[in-house]
Formats: sequence, C-alpha cells, structure tokens
Amino acid sequence: MNGVTKKVPGVANVLVVDDNVILLRTVKEMLDSKYNVSIATSGEQAFKSIARRKPDVILLDYEMPEMNGEEVITQLREDKTTADIPVLFLTSSANREVVKKLIMLNPDGYMLKPPNKQTMLEHIEEVLRKDEE
Repeated sequence: MNGVTKKVPGVANVLVVDDNVILLRTVKEMLDSKYNVSIATSGEQAFKSIARRKPDVILLDYEMPEMNGEEVITQLREDKTTADIPVLFLTSSANREVVKKLIMLNPDGYMLKPPNKQTMLEHIEEVLRKDEE
C-alpha cells in the first residue's frame, strides 16, 4: 500500500491533526477501513486540508508546537464555514487543569492518548450521529 487512501463517496471524512507522525499513522490505520482519513502534522496543515475537503469530524491534538489545539479550535469556531465541524481533542495529559481548560473550549469530546480503537470509533460515531440530528 502506498499510503494513498481511496476516497469513498458517502463515507465520513475524518481529519486527524497531531504533531506526532507515529500517532498519526497509527490512528489513520485504525480508522482507514471505516472512514476517509486525512492527516495533518500542524494547525497550518489542517487548515490547508480543510480548504481542500471539509471534514465531517476532526481529531485534534491539544498540545502542539506553533499553533496548538486551542488556537485551531478557536479559529475553526470563528469562521462560519468551519464553525459546525465537530472537534474531538486528543491529549496525552490527564492533568486536571489541562482537561478543565480543554473542556472550556467546548469541543465535542476528548480522548486520552494513545487512543483505544474501539473507544475512538464510538466517539466518532456518536459525534456523527449528533451532527445528523
């Protein structure tokens, strides 16, 4: 396999944003059989990807260099063309203050890293169902 995912019509588009390339590959492999998965290693790359193809849900690393998850979700929510995209944060921090700050940003959910495949699929499905209502 050459790493190129065939885009399947009618299948949800998931954008995974994380500065950890190994985690990106792992999450992509976990989700590839069920979703059209795009990856980005920075907030800047994420916005370029969103401009090419609006995702149905974004899995967003909270702690990244340069443009962190807080900055990304804030920009997404301020733009009417991206404000409705559900965002699930990924974080490696179980620190109560970090989680509290993350929740105050009003994401559609969050998961601790490394994500469990079944839990991740359940979170994504739940967000996609809410989005259809």
